[in-house]
Amino acid sequence: MLRLLHDLRYAVRTLLKKPGFTLIAVMTLALGIGGSTAIFTVVNAALLRGLPYKSPDRLYHLWESTPQREFSQREFSYPDYQDYQQNQALEGLAAYTGGGGILTGRGEPERVFAPSASANFFSVLGVDPILGRTFQPGEDKPGAPRTLVLTYGMWQRRFGGDPGIVGQALTLNGDSYTVIGVLPASFQFALRNADLWRPYQPTEAQLTRRFMHGTNLIGRLKREVSVAQAQTELSLIAKRIEQEHNQSHAGTGLKLIPLQEQVVGQVKPILIVLLAAVGFVLLIACANVASLLLTRSLARQKEVAIRSALGASRWRVIRQLLTESLLLSVAGGVAGLLVAYWGIHGLVAVLPDAQVNALPFLKSLRIDTSILLFSFGLSLLTGVIFGLAPALQSSRPDLNEVLKEGGRNTAGGTGHRLRSAFVVTEIALAVVLLVGAGLMMKSLLRLLQSDIGFNPQNVLTMTVVLPGAKYTEANKQIDFFAQLKERVQSLPGVAGAGTVDNLPLNGGNTTRFYVDGDPIPPPGQAVEANFRVVDESYFPTLGVPLIAGRLFDERDKADAPGVVIIGKSVADRVFAGRDPIGRGIKYASIEGPPDRIVGVIADVKIAGLDEATKPVLYYPFRQVPSPGTNLVVRTTGDPTALAAAIRNQTRTLEPEVALFNVKAMEQVISDSPAAFMRRFPALLISVFAGVALLLASLGIYGVVSYSVSQQTHYIGVRMALGAQASDILKMVLRQGLTLALAGMAVGLAAALALTRLLRTLLFEVQTTDATTFAVVLSALFVVALLACYLPARRATRVDPLVALRYE
Repeated sequence: MLRLLHDLRYAVRTLLKKPGFTLIAVMTLALGIGGSTAIFTVVNAALLRGLPYKSPDRLYHLWESTPQREFSQREFSYPDYQDYQQNQALEGLAAYTGGGGILTGRGEPERVFAPSASANFFSVLGVDPILGRTFQPGEDKPGAPRTLVLTYGMWQRRFGGDPGIVGQALTLNGDSYTVIGVLPASFQFALRNADLWRPYQPTEAQLTRRFMHGTNLIGRLKREVSVAQAQTELSLIAKRIEQEHNQSHAGTGLKLIPLQEQVVGQVKPILIVLLAAVGFVLLIACANVASLLLTRSLARQKEVAIRSALGASRWRVIRQLLTESLLLSVAGGVAGLLVAYWGIHGLVAVLPDAQVNALPFLKSLRIDTSILLFSFGLSLLTGVIFGLAPALQSSRPDLNEVLKEGGRNTAGGTGHRLRSAFVVTEIALAVVLLVGAGLMMKSLLRLLQSDIGFNPQNVLTMTVVLPGAKYTEANKQIDFFAQLKERVQSLPGVAGAGTVDNLPLNGGNTTRFYVDGDPIPPPGQAVEANFRVVDESYFPTLGVPLIAGRLFDERDKADAPGVVIIGKSVADRVFAGRDPIGRGIKYASIEGPPDRIVGVIADVKIAGLDEATKPVLYYPFRQVPSPGTNLVVRTTGDPTALAAAIRNQTRTLEPEVALFNVKAMEQVISDSPAAFMRRFPALLISVFAGVALLLASLGIYGVVSYSVSQQTHYIGVRMALGAQASDILKMVLRQGLTLALAGMAVGLAAALALTRLLRTLLFEVQTTDATTFAVVLSALFVVALLACYLPARRATRVDPLVALRYE
């Protein structure tokens, strides 16, 4: 122990004597360790820590599988939920569905997310309230008292954490609800945005209609039941449902997905790629610091030789040098924790709220004991990695050569080869990161530039919800939005305005249909399509071209025959070679007269940017009105500049209206899940690649610069014998660029092998994209050339007379 303390004291004194070297080494390690710790914090929260529920490994999300190519899985109907409750494999089966509205009472009216859940929802998840209680059996039945459970965030934000909120009445969408409890801060439910929860009290239609999908199911396995056993039993129930309700469930089945996978399945490959990328940065940092230590060790050869001559063993010298390396790494680890702390908070701060809500583990990122242990272990590991080679090299000096009076160091030998190997490694790793970043950035650009069916520039969107109690009649809803459009269109800078119930790229509900007069398709074979409710000016506002027929107009009133506009993909698939205008469509599970097709419109991306165009049906707002819809406004300039004016016009018409999600359409596209899932890793890998490029360029600069300083005598002799400055420049550049090209060759091979892991994250870009590889290698060559040129230029200025007296 005394020897260790002595080594530590000596290491501290040694490092303090060279503050510049120590600062550079610590900051280099801080970047690598800090980045690794930050990404590991996210990975730990998402993949290792588990969901904040009781025994989360036994929780599974259930989906109904379908034979439809475009819609391979969907939610269940409420009668399906009732049937699946008759199982012996699950400890509990809970249901939930989305929802929202306008909350009043105890403050200003506010739009809130208010999903509904079955009475056993929280008990199945294993979540207990911190105040009051959750739902009791029977409270999810039709006609039961209306109750609310607040989320912790809502309780703090709107009610200031008032413990007296339990038992008080709040009004949601004009209906009175009683607050019965408050959920803990740790409760996050990624699959639905929620400010408060209501009991899932099904309507008469939901109780009786098998085709009304929209009920999500979560089950908890019994401890003695395996996943395979549960799948088998639930599949038998699914088969029975299919046989008894073949018209609506033909070809359907059931699949179980672990809840953890349901929540983080999409981001898991991204996190693994990011962890690998930041690991490369850490390796580059280690190689850089190792190169610095090797360079420094040459200046300490005489010190080590004297200690060896006085009897110090080789192990004693190695231990002392490793102590200095570990001390550097621990200091780098401490600084890295600060980098990680700032990094994870900065990361969450720049993410869109929708994505943070969809990935709730981001809200609970913290540097806990496991993170501290990871950082400490990583620091020790890096200390050994970058310290071992220099320690081994320095521990065996040639005593006769080093102790000679006037003896000089040479640039050759093992030390030079090790430094060169470190530089080659740094450049190779930098190539891999730069190629990965280039591929992902190109993929992101391709995605954002993909054809969505309309021009999103200069378009403002906002959700408008009327107070339900005042606008129960369809005519009032229609009149309000007609007046609102007139007011908005009269504003300077507005080129057009329309409404749609669900914006593009947001998916939505589906319906199954067939053509009236055609043979009725077998059960389960009817075409399934998304649907939208739009007004007559929606398509002109977005600039979606009409292909055939007409748009909606004043003739399409509530008392007029039902009409529909179909997307081009529907026309191509269902009416190939036939004129669809005037034909009727009927629905697989709904009796009634057919809706007449009055127009064919160009396709618009309804689902994700990276998904194939899906069939869609459009219905007129005048025939399917509602108190809430999205206003879409085309402007002649910056759309967000008109947001305040449009908000004022809306509130002038109805002071109690709720306005939210005010965004430019380009922002809607940028914030969509498909764009986020590519932009987020692309930006982070680009940052890592930039750091890697900087460290690699510093590494090659350091090696070439040190080589020049060691060859001062040789350069002087050559110049004295008549060598020109250009000859010296070429010689030094050749030495440096040889290392750079070797690293680029190794990196190219590694990139070709490793970028295949990015295949699932790329959009319309091959992992072997020649342009990306060429740009990366060219840019890296230019950087390497510049890093070599600076010391090479200095070498050309060597004075032969001074150089010949160097020794």
